[in-house]
Amino acid sequence: MDVVVTPAEFKTGTWMLSDRLRRPLGTITEVSPSLFTIQADGNSGLAGIEAANFVSLGSAMSAIAKHMKGECQLTSGIG
Repeated sequence: MDVVVTPAEFKTGTWMLSDRLRRPLGTITEVSPSLFTIQADGNSGLAGIEAANFVSLGSAMSAIAKHMKGECQLTSGIG
């Protein structure tokens, strides 16, 4: 399943995760410049992803793509 990563409108350092049908999957949060965490929604396909800390947004997205067996793409959220 493909995952879309969209910056949260009102919370800097947070990205919303959804599938292509815009169903919520969870969030990625920037804890510090080199620490990103994934919080999966409990009933989503992302549930069960290995809890880990990531050094970049890209590495968190790569882990999501691998877990979901699809692509993980960043979007601007505009449009």
